[in-house]
Amino acid sequence: MKRKILSIGAAALLMMNSTISYAQVFTDIPDGHWAKEYVEKMNNAKIITGYNDATFKPNEEVTKVQSLVMMSRMFGLDKEKVKDIRAKHQTFLTEIGVETWYQDGIAIAIESGIVDKDVVEDLYKNKEATKPATKEEISIYLTRVMGLEKQANDKTFYVLSFTDSETITPSAKPYVDMMVEKEIINKKGDDNGKLNPKASINRAVMSKMLSVAYDYMQDNDVKLEVEEEKTIEISGKISKTMKLTDEIFITVEDKKGNKNAYTVNSDSIIKLDDKDAKIADLVEGLTITAKVTENRKVIEINAESINEKYSGKIYSIILTNTDQMLTIQYKEDEKTEKKAFYVDSDVKVNIDGEEAFLYNIKEGDTAEIRVENSRIVEIIAESRYKSVSGIIKEIKYTPEPVIVVEDENGTTYEYSLGNKMNIKRNKKEAEISDIRKGDEVEIDVEYDFITDIDAKVVKKSDNGTIKSILISNEPQITIINEDGEDVIYAIANGVSIDLDTKDSDIYGLRLGYYVELEIEGNEVIDIEADERELNNRYEGEIIYVHEDAHIIVLNVRNVTTKKVEPITISVSEKTLFYDEDGTKGRFSHLDKGDKILVIGENKGGIVDAKSIIMMQDVN
Repeated sequence: MKRKILSIGAAALLMMNSTISYAQVFTDIPDGHWAKEYVEKMNNAKIITGYNDATFKPNEEVTKVQSLVMMSRMFGLDKEKVKDIRAKHQTFLTEIGVETWYQDGIAIAIESGIVDKDVVEDLYKNKEATKPATKEEISIYLTRVMGLEKQANDKTFYVLSFTDSETITPSAKPYVDMMVEKEIINKKGDDNGKLNPKASINRAVMSKMLSVAYDYMQDNDVKLEVEEEKTIEISGKISKTMKLTDEIFITVEDKKGNKNAYTVNSDSIIKLDDKDAKIADLVEGLTITAKVTENRKVIEINAESINEKYSGKIYSIILTNTDQMLTIQYKEDEKTEKKAFYVDSDVKVNIDGEEAFLYNIKEGDTAEIRVENSRIVEIIAESRYKSVSGIIKEIKYTPEPVIVVEDENGTTYEYSLGNKMNIKRNKKEAEISDIRKGDEVEIDVEYDFITDIDAKVVKKSDNGTIKSILISNEPQITIINEDGEDVIYAIANGVSIDLDTKDSDIYGLRLGYYVELEIEGNEVIDIEADERELNNRYEGEIIYVHEDAHIIVLNVRNVTTKKVEPITISVSEKTLFYDEDGTKGRFSHLDKGDKILVIGENKGGIVDAKSIIMMQDVN
C-alpha cells in the first residue's frame, strides 16, 4: 500500500489527556466490571463511543464495518486530514453505499492500508458489512494498524497452542500469532484452550484489544506511512467533453497539439476564474491549468472563462425539457459560418426592444448573442417578419427612400424599401411616389426592408389666417387656426387655390388672408382664400405704446386714400403675439418704432386685436 508518514503518538496522547476530565459515565459499566478501565480509556481517546442513553452495551457484537472505523481512529488524525482523505475516496464510498457516519473511518482504513477497496466493496455488495467481525479478521486489521504486518509475515515458524488452531484460516495465522506475541490475545485461549477464530467479539473485548494495541503504539512511537499520489501539472484547452452521472471526461489539447483525456469527479477541486465552480461549468473551448495524477485523474483544475459575441441569423433552435440549443449563422472573413451553443438557464432575451422568452425567437430572426463558457447568456434579437401601423411622419431620401412611421404610442420606426414591394393606397395599386406624409399605413417588414405597404389617405380640413408662406421646392403654409394654434402644412403640387371665388396661385396669397384648407395626409390640396379679410389686416409702425392701458397706436397706410393714418389697437388677454419666425411673443416685447401686423376687428375706430405678428426684431 502507498503510505505517508503521520505522527500519531503525541497526538493520541494529547487527545487522551485532554478528554479524561470529560469521561463519559456509562450506566451499564459499574465499578468492578472487568472491562471498565479499557472502556473508559478507549472512550476518552474517542476510539469507541457510547450511546445517547448513557449506555455502552459491552455485550453487543462489533460489526465488520464498525471494527474498521474504530481501528481507523487509532491514528488520531486531525479534522482537515480526515476531510482530505474522505474527499479523495468520496466517489467510491458513495457508489458502494457506505453510510455517511462511517465514511470518514472507511476512507482512512482504505488510505492507510488496513483494508483495500475490493474487500470493502465485497462487504457492501454481499451485505456483510453489518455482520459481526470475527476474531481472526480483527487480528489481521489490528496487526496492520500497529505497523506489524511485515514482521508477522516475515516469520517462518510460529506455534499456536490453541486446541482449535487447525480451524484458523492459514493466511490469518501469522496475524493471530502476532496478536498473541503482543499479548492482545491470551495465548491460553478460553477456559477450554480454544481461540474460536470465527467467533464474534463484543464491545468490551474489543475495548481491551484496542487498549493494549493503543499502548503499544504510544510506547513504540508507531507512525503510519501513506505516500501521497504523485501529480503533474498540465495546461491547454478543453477540446472535447463527455459527461457521465457524477463525473466528466475532458480531452485537453496542449500547445503542441497533443491530446490526452482526464477524469474530473466530485473529488476534484474545480475553479473558474479562481472562483468555485461545478463539473457542469467545464465546457469545450476553456483554457485550463490542472494538477493530475499518473492515472489521469484531475485533483485540481482552474479554467479561464470564454466571452464571445456573434451577430447573424438564427439558423435553428432546439427546445427540450433539459437543454436548449441555438445555432447561429454568421459571416467571418467573407465566409458563412454556423455555430451551435447550449443556452444558459438564466439567459436574458430581448426581441424588438422588449423583454421576451427563448421560445419567442424564431428561425430566421437576426440576433446578437453573448456567449460565456460556450453557453449563451444574452440574446438581443430582431424579428425577421414585423408589422407596424401608424402615420407616415417623413419620407427621407439618403439617397434611397426611407419611410419613417410613428405608431400610436409615439414610437418611430425607420425602414428602407425592399426590392419587391406590394403597395396600395386607398385599396388601389400604387407606387412609392404616391405615398404621402400623413398617410395612415400598415407596413410589413422582412429584415428591416419593407415588403408591403397598405396606405390610407387621411382627409381633414382646417381654417385660419395665413401667418406665413414658404415658396420653395417644397412649399409650406403656416396658419393661425381658430384655436389660436400655429399649424404648418405642405402644399401639394397642383394645389387648387380660389381667391374670392376666382382661380389663383400661391403668389396671390398674402399674410392675413383668411383661408379654408382641404388636407390629405399633411398636404394641402385645396385652398379657399378670402381677400376681404384684408379689411381686418393692419400693418404699420408703432408710434405709441401704453402697456397698462393695453393700447397701441399704429401709423397705417390707408389703401383708399394712400395716406398714412394713425389707428388705435386694443390688446386683450386673448390676443396672440408672434415673432416673424413663428415664436410666441409678449406685449412687453413691443416698443415704439417696431413694425407689426395686426389681425383684428374694427369696432368704432378701435381695432380689437386677435393676433399681432412682429415684423422685425423687437426688444
